[in-house]
Amino acid sequence: AAATVLALGACTPLSSESILWNRTHLNAAIQQTDAQQLLLNIVRQRYNDPVLFVDIGSISSSMSRSANLNLSAFLPTGPARNSFTTAIGGGVNEAPLVFYSPNTGEKFVRQILSPLDLKTLSLLLQSGWSIERIFLVAVDSINGIRNATSGVGPDGKSPYLTFQQLVLALRDLQRDGRLVASLAPTGDALFLTPTREGVESSSYQSICRILSIPADGAPIRFRLGIGAAPAGKGFVTLTTRSLYASFYFLSDGVEPSAANLAKGTVKARTLKGGPFDEGGTLFRIRHSESEPTDATLMVQYRDAWYYVQETDSDTQTTFALVTMMLMLQSGDPTRMQPLVSIPTG
Repeated sequence: AAATVLALGACTPLSSESILWNRTHLNAAIQQTDAQQLLLNIVRQRYNDPVLFVDIGSISSSMSRSANLNLSAFLPTGPARNSFTTAIGGGVNEAPLVFYSPNTGEKFVRQILSPLDLKTLSLLLQSGWSIERIFLVAVDSINGIRNATSGVGPDGKSPYLTFQQLVLALRDLQRDGRLVASLAPTGDALFLTPTREGVESSSYQSICRILSIPADGAPIRFRLGIGAAPAGKGFVTLTTRSLYASFYFLSDGVEPSAANLAKGTVKARTLKGGPFDEGGTLFRIRHSESEPTDATLMVQYRDAWYYVQETDSDTQTTFALVTMMLMLQSGDPTRMQPLVSIPTG
């Protein structure tokens, strides 16, 4: 008997399809887990639990592909027939290394607790985000008009109703292209300038009436401050929220389980007249005792699942805005420049 073995083994270079598959799946996994982490921290705020972010510092991945061919033959000496066997094999090997780093340092704490600046608001506005959504999430008050879900204003009404009326009017002008946003060259003032058609609109008249400013078509000048601007100063004070405060504000839209409410683990919050009541569309996180089947994003916390319903486009848009705010606030602010900076007379 005799046996002959022919083996062919070789490592072949990776194709662009292999890199595309690997990179695309890593991208999707990072995006999904980042979104889950952000949702988890907003849900934590509903329970007044501490927040924690764990970032992916770096990813190192090596991939190799191999192929082999095996051919065997049995050549008998008697009348038996010859016998041949073949085998073809191959494989792909990937060894990814992911490095995690918890964000617990002073730099990140300052970033998440520092109020958003006017440059960030300007970047968001000039990127096409709705001024109504930005102001609802990131602004605490305008000229002393609180963006709050509870409490009573000077007129005996919920302060949010007046704030909502103001931002809706601003959104009407923005949607029709009758409002231009710009940042002062010094970066200390945000200008909202109505067009000629905008000045003649009822929305602009409503804005001026609420803010107690003359309806003369001049740019509305926003400066960071607390309370209402002194009469005759020619500007409007704007109090922004920090990311942490924005998370807490949005956590009002998290529906806790009935069991947690009954046990006192979480307290009911006043939602009437606010953005998170039954008719609100800004942000709503639903809960389920079992894993939901109609969720575009979900996370398990305590004894329930919390999720964004796949048909809730408003919540998905707000969530995308908060994600962008987190990216801007965590980046290098010295490298962020507004698209347009113009002086005003």
